[in-house]
Amino acid sequence: MTGSWFDIFSSSQLYWAVSIIASVLQAFLLIGAFMGGGSDFDHGTATDSHAGSAADSVKILSLRILVAFFVGFGWAGVLAQRRGLPPGTTVLMAAVSGVIFMLLIFVTMRMLMTMRHDGSLHYENAIGIRGKVYVTIPAARASIGQIEVLLQGRLITASAVTDAPVSLPPMTGIQITALMPPNTFVVQPTS
Repeated sequence: MTGSWFDIFSSSQLYWAVSIIASVLQAFLLIGAFMGGGSDFDHGTATDSHAGSAADSVKILSLRILVAFFVGFGWAGVLAQRRGLPPGTTVLMAAVSGVIFMLLIFVTMRMLMTMRHDGSLHYENAIGIRGKVYVTIPAARASIGQIEVLLQGRLITASAVTDAPVSLPPMTGIQITALMPPNTFVVQPTS
């Protein structure tokens, strides 16, 4: 073989093949994400989703990010060759474009993962919050009533008991003091 490594990259067929294959793969990944297959194949160890933040689960060497590199590499190589640039410059521009695409996708995915929230209500977060009685709460935990409280940005109706010596009628202001299993609040009237 008498040529250099740049001879391999002087053929426009290489850039066209890389760009088309990577673009098709990117399209499949995008369709899969919209259909609910938003997982990715990361290199490294598996992490517990509750152990760290969701943004930490995005890896630089994931399938989606590597495909983005090849999309940028291939299309930049095609464009550079169309402009008649020498093979060395074409390879350099393609590689730089691939890295830029890769970093853009990496940063975008990390930002999207930081916005992810499961939406679950955590009743233990309600302790100390004020609300009002919705259905009369009998005195001294004789039975269960209901309260309305704003929890995690949602107005919810929940079961409640009180240790107060008198029943708490509807519209009485209350404060949540404890949580009984499974999801019943212990409340006290506010003055």
